[in-house]
Amino acid sequence: MAGAPLAEALRRELAQAPRLVAEQASSTEPILAGEECILAVGAGDSYAAALALEACSRGRARALDPFDAVTTGALEAAAGRGCLLLALSVGGRTRSVLEAVEAYRRLGGRVVAVTGPGTPLARLAGSVVQLTYTGLAAGVGAARHLAMLAALAAAMGERVSWPGPAAAGCGALMAGVHAGAAEAYSSALYTVLKLYEAYAMPARSERLEQLVHAPVYAADSVALYLSSTAPRGRQEEVLEALREAGVPVSAVPPGRSCWETVLSQPAWALGCLAEAAERDGVREPRYKLHPGLERLTRLIYG
Repeated sequence: MAGAPLAEALRRELAQAPRLVAEQASSTEPILAGEECILAVGAGDSYAAALALEACSRGRARALDPFDAVTTGALEAAAGRGCLLLALSVGGRTRSVLEAVEAYRRLGGRVVAVTGPGTPLARLAGSVVQLTYTGLAAGVGAARHLAMLAALAAAMGERVSWPGPAAAGCGALMAGVHAGAAEAYSSALYTVLKLYEAYAMPARSERLEQLVHAPVYAADSVALYLSSTAPRGRQEEVLEALREAGVPVSAVPPGRSCWETVLSQPAWALGCLAEAAERDGVREPRYKLHPGLERLTRLIYG
């Protein structure tokens, strides 16, 4: 619809998603298939992707905030075990990710980057999984997140294809708390990041088990992202308990596999975000209107 550039941009990206995921999967070599110890670092959407990898790798990968990786001794421990550092950043300019790579290389560790072509991160890493799409939807990372997920799956030697958006109503999008277990927590976090960007609205992401250990008492509504790998009984138990306790809750179903779940649930979120932006007249992401945007951006990129 004319006059809704954010909604239009999100829909264009979603329309391209099947092709972009297929292109990324076919162009990515399974260079991580033999790795048994991977430390994946990323920030923002890339951290959500690292969490997806952690959940779908069956114990072979661990996701870590890049600043924490540098400051907690995690890099030294990983280097001592001969682990691979996997650095995730679409634009390849995130300062904390670059610092983690530099520190790991000083320790003699191996580094693989997942990034766009010719980025500072690509130049710094030993090997690169090159992203075939790095665009933005009116300033929001949308299809490129799906491309990164496809790249990670293919690099791990997994077959991946476009599953389409999860079959759920859009009422869950504006929930106060977004929660999930295992790979579905990655989807919950990604959705909250998009709400921050597009609406600058308060929202929270919680791991499923942590949700019921107190945050639930301040939740006016919950979107529960279901996992394909976590025990279904526990997830259904939480869903039923929330309903019995009078907490408005909606479920976002999983895909048939771990990687299908982490593709289909964010795709659902992007489609619903487009619908909401058009309905609410959100012409551009509201983070761009923040008076401290320039200063805050320098925190990320230096």
